[in-house]
This record gives sequence, C-alpha cells and structure tokens, in this order.
Amino acid sequence: MDQASVFYFFTSCTRSDGWPTITRFHADLEYRLRVQEGLWVSGSLGAQTDTDSLLQCGVTEVGVMIALYSPLYFQNPVCGLEWAVFRDRMKHHALLRNRDASSCLIPLSWKPVPEDARPPGIPAPELWPDAESRDQQHPGHRQSWTGQGLFELMNADSPEADDMYFALIGRLARRIVEARQIGLTGFDTAELPRSRPAFGSITPQGTSPGRPALTGTYDRQSRTHDYSHPPSSPVSVAINYVGADQPWADWMTAVLESDGNLPIRQVRWETEAESLSDTVNRAQATGERVVVIFSRSYYESGETQPTEWEEVFAGPDKDWLIPVQIDAQPRPVLVRRGVPVLQLNGSGEQAARQLCEAVREPSTPVPGGRGGNHW
Repeated sequence: MDQASVFYFFTSCTRSDGWPTITRFHADLEYRLRVQEGLWVSGSLGAQTDTDSLLQCGVTEVGVMIALYSPLYFQNPVCGLEWAVFRDRMKHHALLRNRDASSCLIPLSWKPVPEDARPPGIPAPELWPDAESRDQQHPGHRQSWTGQGLFELMNADSPEADDMYFALIGRLARRIVEARQIGLTGFDTAELPRSRPAFGSITPQGTSPGRPALTGTYDRQSRTHDYSHPPSSPVSVAINYVGADQPWADWMTAVLESDGNLPIRQVRWETEAESLSDTVNRAQATGERVVVIFSRSYYESGETQPTEWEEVFAGPDKDWLIPVQIDAQPRPVLVRRGVPVLQLNGSGEQAARQLCEAVREPSTPVPGGRGGNHW
C-alpha cells in the first residue's frame, strides 16, 4: 500500500465551490475513516496554489483521490494538474504491475456539469457510490437527487437528505479502504515541473483579474438592484476572524479576489495576545474595508467586556467595518441594534454576491442583511 504517504486519501477540489461545505465533507469522511480504521487516519484537502503546495498535499504519493466535479473545477488549472499527476500514476501502475488502478480515483458530482462540458478523456462522475444498492433501500431518492450534486444534498434541509448523505459517507469510506489495497505506485517528483494540467484555464469563471464580477448597485428605497450603473471601484480588504472560522475566511478571500478586490489580507484574532479592539484595529491598518466574521466562535473568544463590542462596532464613523454573520448565534447585547450586519445563509452564489455588494457599497444594506432596524 502507499506507506510513503502520510495521508490516507486526497480530496481534489476548488475553493470557489463553497469552501465551508467542502471542508465539512472532507472532515466527515475523515472522521468516518478514523472510526473505521483508527485515529491515525488523516486526509489531505486540495485547493493548492503552487507546485510546492502540490507536493506537500501528498497527491504524488497518496493512494486514493476523490475529485469533486463542478464547472469551476474544470476551469481550475491546479485541479487539472492534480488530475494529470494522479492519472499518470494510475497509468504507470497498470504498466508496471499489470493491474488496473482506476478504482483509486473516485469522481463525484459536486455541482452539475453538462456532459458536453466535461473535458475530453475525463470519465463521468459517480453521483453516489454504489447507487443501485442505495436505491433499493430508498426508492425514489435517486430520481429526486440525480443531476443536483453532492453540494445540494449537503445543503438540503430534510432528514431524508441527511440520511442519504451519511449513507454516502459510509460507502465512500469503504470504497477508499478497498482502493488502498491496490497500493498505487508513487510519482517521480522530479517530473512535476514538466507536468501539464489535464484541464483548466488561468482565468476561471471567465473573469479577468481586476474586472468586477458584479454589474449593479442596490437601491435602498426600492429594494432592487440597478444594473445600469457600475458599482464603486475594487478596494483592498482585510478579513478579521478566529481560527475556528478559517474555512470561511478562505472562502471569502476567494470570492472577493474573484470580484477584483486586491489585496485581500487575512487577520486572525490572536485571542491570547490581543483584545477585540486591538485585532480590529490591526485589520483596519491593512485594508480599506474590514470584514469581520461574526459567529459563535468569534463571540466566545477572548476576554471581552460587554461595552467593548459597542465601542468597536457601533458609531457613524464605522463605514469601513463590515460585520458578516455566518450562523444564527445571537450577537452580544450592545451590537444587536444600530450595527448593520450581513447575514449569510450558506456559501452559494447568492451569498457570494451579497458579500461582494456589501464590500463595494458598505453604506447601503443588501438583501439578507440585518441590523438594529431590520433592513
């Protein structure tokens, strides 16, 4: 087996596909494998940015790769490079040991990709591993979810969807254990600089750097969008957060960068060394706008006084400050009224648009926002 790798499996994905949901999927699968195989199990999550990171993530040695198909996945050249390296490893294994290794690659439909949009030579996804056996237990489920993808299943609000998701995780864990028995051969890292992506372009989503993805502004009186006037120019942004919300910080970074805002700097609250006001001030020193990720973890971090929340976030001179709530945790009492807060529901396209609009026009509310006056 792939003893040279410290990772049990690798998840190939792109951060722009709903990073919090991707990290949840990866963590759930890793947890199931730990329960099944032992606490030593560790998976590697993709979305790397350069060749050195590609080496560190273990794709050249790990025995099983899960590919999360989506339109953005096939536009990402780093995903294309991960795919090319793993494909070459399977081909080399088949030639060297005369044994098929195709089961070491498990392609899943994360978000629907039309068949004619899938790059040449890329196999169709397995929407659900062992779908036939699942259908016998849950008649009609395959018809309900076929074509929608795993992302939609994970974000569905129904007990049936939860049951299907965790059944999928269980079957996927068994698939990984079986595939690891093949002992996929490694990849000569000296060849990595000469490897070329199997797919992907330099400008995913068809948006060139610096070109705004948004084309309109929000009118407060009519509560509608005016697409006849462009929004304000891109700005530099700092994202203030606590460590538990790192996946959200990464997702917001990717979203705001795709909208042309540069640079984006992540400012993590060092709760053991600085106060709430210190961390927000440190973020303000690095960006024209400061996005603060409000969450249960953020509220419970540090040793803050009740009045400190009001001092930091309330006031007419706080236009540069953009609190963004990612869960339903009640806010501290003194920032429940008079402090505009953008409430995100998930990490889909609508949430991405709301975030970009809040950063572009911080003085006006956006759909989904809420504050003291309940916009």
